Amino acid sequence: MNVGDRRQAQIFFNTAIAAVNETNNPQRFTHGYQLFSSAALTDPTWWEGLFQAGNNCSDLAHTEAAVACYRRALECQPTGEDLGKVYTNLGWKLHQLGKTEEALHWSRKAVELAPKEPYAWVNLSCIHQVLNNTKEGLRCAQKALEISPDDAMVTTCHAFALLFDGRWASGLKAFEARFKYELKNFLQFPYPKWHGEEGATLYLVSDQGLGDTLSYARFVRETCKRCRYVHAFIHPPLLRAFNHAFVDTQNLNLTPTSTPYPSADYWTTFVSLPFALGLTDEEIVNTKQIEIPRFSITKNWRVPDRKLHIGIAWAGSPLNKIDGHRNIPIKQFFDLCQVPGVQLYSMQVGDKAAEIHNAGGSPLVRDIVPYINDIVDTVALLQHLDLVICCESAMGHICSAIGKECWMPYSRLGKDYRMGIDGTKQLWSKHRPFLQGPDLSWGPVFEQICQALEERIANA
Repeated sequence: MNVGDRRQAQIFFNTAIAAVNETNNPQRFTHGYQLFSSAALTDPTWWEGLFQAGNNCSDLAHTEAAVACYRRALECQPTGEDLGKVYTNLGWKLHQLGKTEEALHWSRKAVELAPKEPYAWVNLSCIHQVLNNTKEGLRCAQKALEISPDDAMVTTCHAFALLFDGRWASGLKAFEARFKYELKNFLQFPYPKWHGEEGATLYLVSDQGLGDTLSYARFVRETCKRCRYVHAFIHPPLLRAFNHAFVDTQNLNLTPTSTPYPSADYWTTFVSLPFALGLTDEEIVNTKQIEIPRFSITKNWRVPDRKLHIGIAWAGSPLNKIDGHRNIPIKQFFDLCQVPGVQLYSMQVGDKAAEIHNAGGSPLVRDIVPYINDIVDTVALLQHLDLVICCESAMGHICSAIGKECWMPYSRLGKDYRMGIDGTKQLWSKHRPFLQGPDLSWGPVFEQICQALEERIANA
């Protein structure tokens, strides 16, 4: 086979495009991978073959390979807007790998060459947020929105730029684009979306995680005042807490998820409530959390002769896009044992809970997850802990709901808009962030936490 066989490469390329567009084929990206690879190898001088091979690797979550393909595409010397496309995608993948400065370099070159490419501006917006420059991040997001105002991804990026800048009302309004962007199944409900109409029967459902539902439950009471009746479908672990919080709300039906649709006039979600109610920034921030019952529990699970009892959780839901960034290796928490007087308690639920034992942590960390069946049990245990240290997960929401002191090893590439970029603009209660650095290492973060724990014990 001759090097530079453009005709054969184009045959492979066109067949690959057709393959990945077969949406009813679950193996379409894998099939496309073989064909794009063949195109790239058949003519290694063709930038578009390498560029699309990089895009295919990106679809398959082969980020490092995608970056390498884009670099090879640059060797083929594309020009004009074609070059801008390569710069755009290279910048985005480098950003995902945490190579922020290089990502910033290529993304800036992308907007110079292709100033009408909205995703180049989206990349710049996300990169500036990582660099704690929320104002510039918002400017870039607005630029992308001006270019492509009907693009749901662009609007969602703009929403996060607003939220990380502490503009809660306008940010949550823009965040409604998430349904067109990633949650299209919600648009198939047999009722129209609720925009605050009075006297209606409302179907209220969760579209984010358990923690989000808990955080936004504080807007349910106002929703019930506006509606004739509300059917709220919630995560089962929240049911007992919500039954207590809304015991006096007569027009609210609380139901576990995965039950048939009710008869209703409209639908909406918990996170959409501030937008539908037309709340201001001040109203969103100042609305009180729901009251979760505080049941007493015996303290025989606490390890004796310890000065500081700390609950820990190191992983969130794998369904969240930031999960790979925010999760912390359980072994990292063992560093906290260098502080005399500290006792750790695992509050990690789900599949990750077993990691404490698999990593040999049983002598160091008391596993209290067997005591937990729902949120009420979690709160009962939290009452007897001095502090919680956790990643950006549902545990942070729970601590906020009850005003529990929470320290958060805060990922550089993940982040949660409730926490803000660096903790200075929070929608949660005032959690204390310990920021991950540009090297994406957790070691220095836990060194800071150990120092803070030593100060805490010394001042106790």
